[in-house]
Amino acid sequence: IYMLLAVYVERINPGEFGVSQPWNYLFKKSYWTSSTIRPSDVENNLDIVNDRSSNANHWIELNTIGKKKTPAMSIDHLNKKFGKFQAVSNLSLDFYEGEVCTLLGHNGAGKTTTTFILVGMLEPTSGQVTIQGMNNQSQIEEVRHYLGFCPQYDILYDELSVEEHLELIAKMRHMNKEFMKESIETILQLIGLTNDRNTCSKDLSGGMKRRLSIGISLINNPKVVILDEPTSGIGKNFK
Repeated sequence: IYMLLAVYVERINPGEFGVSQPWNYLFKKSYWTSSTIRPSDVENNLDIVNDRSSNANHWIELNTIGKKKTPAMSIDHLNKKFGKFQAVSNLSLDFYEGEVCTLLGHNGAGKTTTTFILVGMLEPTSGQVTIQGMNNQSQIEEVRHYLGFCPQYDILYDELSVEEHLELIAKMRHMNKEFMKESIETILQLIGLTNDRNTCSKDLSGGMKRRLSIGISLINNPKVVILDEPTSGIGKNFK
């Protein structure tokens, strides 16, 4: 009973990071059933985009917005306030599969705040985010199966080796044992840490730790990978 109560309290009050559920979330149909974006929603949004893009200038790329397909990730009128400070203001973006997109801005522009909202670590003040057609607030547990995330700061265990970090995350993602070994080998080669696979993270350089954090985000081949300043401190040969 205490365990169930603890899970319930954690869902409605996750603390500083996390998306809280309403107190009656267990009695809502949306919690027990999945909802995805309908093709008609994509077509309606496409009409709006086409109208707005008719007057677009040469700074705007129009290749992908002309395709009638569901975005891998969609941000719709996103706002985030901390007290009176507006960290994110009315942000709307669509990201499509196979594309690499970058958020550029000065310090305090809201880039990290936006990424925290995308991965479900912060709740938006208003607006919504959908990933693979699912709302990242009401369906955050399902959304995280499709997400890989590398935060701005490395979150590593001092006493675990490079390979042990990758194995830990792979097991948390319930990967098949054979596929897990193959995937880890591929990632070790990709991040250039094959020869350091047995080195504890506390003995790695700053750049090597950063590469490990990137490798962790790639475990289980996620559909959407979100990286916050991934190349900070990494040598030019690995960028």
